[in-house]
Amino acid sequence: MNIAIRLLVFTVVLGAGLQAQTLNGRFVTSAYGWERQMSDGESTSHIRAYENVQLNFGTQDISFHTYLQGYTDLGDGVDGDPNLRIFNAYLRIKNIADMFDVKIGRQSLFAGVSYGTIEGAQVNARVANGVEIMAYGGGLTPPGQTVEYEFADNVKNNWQLGGQVLLYLVENTKIGLSYMNRHRETSAFYSWRPDAQMDLEETLIDYGTRANQYGSLNVAHSSGKFWLYGRYDYDFNFERTSRAEVAATYQAMPTLGISLNLAHREPVIAWNSYFALLEASAHQEAVLGIDYQIHPRVTILGRVSTVMYEDESAFRVSLGAANKYASLMYTKDVSYDGDLDGFNLHFTYPVFDGMLIPHIGAVYSTYALAENLSDATNWTDRASTWVGVAGATFRPVKTLSIDLQGQYMTNRIYSSDMRAFARVNYWFSNPFGLGQ
Repeated sequence: MNIAIRLLVFTVVLGAGLQAQTLNGRFVTSAYGWERQMSDGESTSHIRAYENVQLNFGTQDISFHTYLQGYTDLGDGVDGDPNLRIFNAYLRIKNIADMFDVKIGRQSLFAGVSYGTIEGAQVNARVANGVEIMAYGGGLTPPGQTVEYEFADNVKNNWQLGGQVLLYLVENTKIGLSYMNRHRETSAFYSWRPDAQMDLEETLIDYGTRANQYGSLNVAHSSGKFWLYGRYDYDFNFERTSRAEVAATYQAMPTLGISLNLAHREPVIAWNSYFALLEASAHQEAVLGIDYQIHPRVTILGRVSTVMYEDESAFRVSLGAANKYASLMYTKDVSYDGDLDGFNLHFTYPVFDGMLIPHIGAVYSTYALAENLSDATNWTDRASTWVGVAGATFRPVKTLSIDLQGQYMTNRIYSSDMRAFARVNYWFSNPFGLGQ
């Protein structure tokens, strides 16, 4: 990755005369194993191995940040392995003129309506007390954050720009205004199409670039027992409301909390994409929740939610209890495509002063599809699924943790399905000086 190497060299050279430099990061090694049943009756064994590396080097004001992942299959193999993803590789310079922060390189975006990863620049400015402005622009990374610079070089068809304004002018209130304009090229293909004489001829199909262009306003307010959040997104390409949401929580009593969420959402479809040709409709969602502490160590949880489509609707009721170490939940789903009853149990308890944290869990669900509801007069006529989980986290020192987990499932499709997961986390921070 040429740009990453250049930025790293620049960071080292620029900070060579400074003394308070630090190299810190995290290494995460993980593996996930399972056996897959193929359509021809054969089975394949897979062990997906991942290595995540996060490294930060530099001073408080000048630093280089990377986050990448390498992965492959140690079992029967998968096409395309091994592979490398680069999520972040950017240079950050802070406090320029005590006002500006700059990021240059590959970076992930989380700013209001903006999302995705770009190869470009981001500038943050503190223009006044309680006013912050952020602007960014650059080429889009290849799908999957792989290293494919032939793709990234075609910036004219793969780019994104936008920005955000944050206002802290009202006490306990944050107001955000954001904008995003994103274009990604589509792959042209040949297909048979009728000509003027209705004879089939091979035709190049090219939809051009898929485009998303949104603006957003969001407001968050918190004061004492009350928290309120509102968001409104507008789709400039389709000229319609993309999302409208209101959420609130209220601590009515020390032992009683109430939450409410109301949302209207349109399907997220890119302009010029194939899916834009299909008919789609919005849906509305409403959620009401109550948390009641019946004992200093036990809380009762209740949730009622509904989703309303153009011609159909669905609802869910959840009820359970939880404390610091265990939780038990029951869920009832009823919708146009069937209904489901589910039970979820989880228990964990740290031992040896938190050095070892074992956990177990179990899930049981029984369900029937809409076309079978009339025949499923009792639970024995319904399909069911059992899932069991057992594992532990071992932390011998603060900078190292080891996670192991086994999973077992049985249902009407698989008489038994066993999976295993293992992960090792290692954190480090090494302050040192250059040029001493």
